[in-house]
Amino acid sequence: MTAEEARNSRYSAEDEKPGHHNTFNLLVIDYLHDIERSIRQVMHYTDATVYSLKDLCNRKDIVNEIIRLLKEAGFKVVAEENCNIELDMEWYDLFITWKK
Repeated sequence: MTAEEARNSRYSAEDEKPGHHNTFNLLVIDYLHDIERSIRQVMHYTDATVYSLKDLCNRKDIVNEIIRLLKEAGFKVVAEENCNIELDMEWYDLFITWKK
């Protein structure tokens, strides 16, 4: 793949809004499935996990929706914001617990 192919296949900012090409919803669901797999791997040994969303840098809208859905499912979620000012990047690490 060339850089040109990667640039041309990128969804536009308009397409990434909720309801457009369902890109927003697909990203949210993909991350929720990854988080669920991560929880299933450790749930027999612990009652909490950390999930980093480094590859979702500068997409606070998607992170907020992931957090909302996890809380709706009964998890307690705390998001720690991380920044790299030099690269103009912001990402979140989610601290998720299912302990009562």
